[in-house]
Amino acid sequence: MLAPEPGLMIWTLITFGVAVLVLTVFAFKPLQKALDARRQNIQDGMDAAEAARAEALRLLEEYKATLAKVRGESEEILERSRATADHAKAEIIAEAKSQSERILEEAHEQIERDTRAALRALKGQIAELTALATTKVAASSLTEADQRRLIEEALAELDVEKLGVEGDG
Repeated sequence: MLAPEPGLMIWTLITFGVAVLVLTVFAFKPLQKALDARRQNIQDGMDAAEAARAEALRLLEEYKATLAKVRGESEEILERSRATADHAKAEIIAEAKSQSERILEEAHEQIERDTRAALRALKGQIAELTALATTKVAASSLTEADQRRLIEEALAELDVEKLGVEGDG
């Protein structure tokens, strides 16, 4: 088997120490720096991602607030539009009602005037017919049947068109 030799053991330890020292100076420190830089890069990326996430959340909240404000304003505008439309509708209805009442009143007044004119014309014709019938009756002594016949003839002579009465009603 192997027998430990103290000289070889010392040289192995010295070589190992020098190798560790050389590796520490030339390999481990740069490797540690690279690992630290990589760790810092990862940390910076995570910090940037967290900052971006926080900014995104802030923007989302801002967007939600703006959206709520816009919705509120649009509801307010719609409500004002409805109120304006209702007011305009009420004004139009009131104006139409007023106009229809005025037209109806004017029609009633015209009917009243036409009725009075027709009655005046009727009274005049009745007076003429009565005078004519009286003259005919007085001018001759007639029997009662003749008097009725004369009155009916006088009434038949009555000018219906002068009375303003139409045949349909």
